[in-house]
Amino acid sequence: MNHLWVRFELPHAGSITDIRLTLDLPQGVHRAPNLNGCPETNCGVILLGDSPEDHDVLLELYTKEAAVCGRAEIGIVLEFKDGETQIRAVHGVSLELKTEDEAEEWPVDKEVVERVKALQCRLQDRAAEKASEYVILPPIIRQRSGDFEDWEKKYRVDYSFNYR
Repeated sequence: MNHLWVRFELPHAGSITDIRLTLDLPQGVHRAPNLNGCPETNCGVILLGDSPEDHDVLLELYTKEAAVCGRAEIGIVLEFKDGETQIRAVHGVSLELKTEDEAEEWPVDKEVVERVKALQCRLQDRAAEKASEYVILPPIIRQRSGDFEDWEKKYRVDYSFNYR
């Protein structure tokens, strides 16, 4: 399994809204939901909200079956609104597909490993917070006054059942 770490900066001037990230993966390459916990549409568009702060998104890439080895390209599309203007930025990232035997020689980026660990810990903490949330509803206690007693007597149905 491999990880793709997408980092980008947005201009801090203006009113940045509706930030979306889309990935165009090569044939045979798939991705898991983002590790940041950002919402995604059914089409795989990652919704990053309206914050103009710097963003980073971490994704797990994998293949379901043997893919064609060699160089491929991942298309990264960033879209957002700056006021009324729709802005779309496209960037290509080179991806080297290798067999499992060749992958052992591939260097490991320790910064990415630390970021993955940090995100997993944060997501586990969020899940634990949600799991521990519960609501205690106090019992509803109603005092009865003598006003209702007359109504209760008036509409009470007394019956007896004789079984022979």
